[in-house]
Amino acid sequence: MKDCKKINTPLIDDTDFFKKSYLDVINKRKVLYKYIFLFNNYRFKFKIISTYYEYLIVCNRILEGVTACNFFFGPLLFFEMLGKSFYYPYVLYIYDADKGSGDVIGSAKDCHKDLHKEWREMELDGVEDSCSARPLPFSSLKFVKSTILDIDNIVRKGKVKNERYLKKGKNDFDGEKIILSAADICSHLKKYNVANKNIVGYTEIYLLFHMGRCFDSRIERLVIEEQHRNKGYGLLIMYICIYVLKYLYHCNRCDLNVENEIALRIYKKLKFTKVETEVYRLYLHCNYNFIPNTVSIKNDRDSIQSFMDCFAPKGDVSSIE
Repeated sequence: MKDCKKINTPLIDDTDFFKKSYLDVINKRKVLYKYIFLFNNYRFKFKIISTYYEYLIVCNRILEGVTACNFFFGPLLFFEMLGKSFYYPYVLYIYDADKGSGDVIGSAKDCHKDLHKEWREMELDGVEDSCSARPLPFSSLKFVKSTILDIDNIVRKGKVKNERYLKKGKNDFDGEKIILSAADICSHLKKYNVANKNIVGYTEIYLLFHMGRCFDSRIERLVIEEQHRNKGYGLLIMYICIYVLKYLYHCNRCDLNVENEIALRIYKKLKFTKVETEVYRLYLHCNYNFIPNTVSIKNDRDSIQSFMDCFAPKGDVSSIE
């Protein structure tokens, strides 16, 4: 454990640079908005979900069948969540490289074929060292644009772009629902002109502040649209995430859960190691329901007293184990 802690102690050569970079992360002044890159004659875009229609597309097309979530946020809560939390959802688009970034490809068959070939070669040969001389599957990538903005600017751009894609006469912000059911997703999507939005992958990044080291980070989901799986997109997204977490958000480590063998193979190739920990989970929504969830914080002193009284009805705090 001591050796592990020594390895994870960052080397800070320039304290002024470290301080500025760390404050930029904490204050969300430098957030990755998007990367645009070329590969196999196609244009890709890896960007943060900054519009509500992107959120709806992901919920409807990408997460359907792979999540147990049964309610979703309306646009008001979505933009607040994006602007005020350390939750960074990213999507991967694919476009025709011969056209503008707004023109989506009709078919990515050739690109998929080449990606699948390289992915299979890597899967058979294995990847022992990510810095080895042997070219990795995405060595021909050419990044053509990087956009890093403060979160307020990202939210503003997202709201403007969201309005631009609304169909004429539609409005998603007047009288919107705060919480949506799965049935509401399709009806909200119909308000937008997004038929050609070709999102093929999605991931969620979370940053967690730590009192004794640099930021911890967590990848909560990495999901590829079903018809685009086994093309190498998952590996591509992971390489980008590792760079972003290490060099842009200055994280100390990245954790994730592995729930299937395919994902496990990818993560092992990327040098993720299994950490022997015992995790116990408490579902708060169905336990300790002693007082109403709508209780006002104006009476917080009385509320915490009522809560604790449930454990020590006679006022004997020593009875709480």
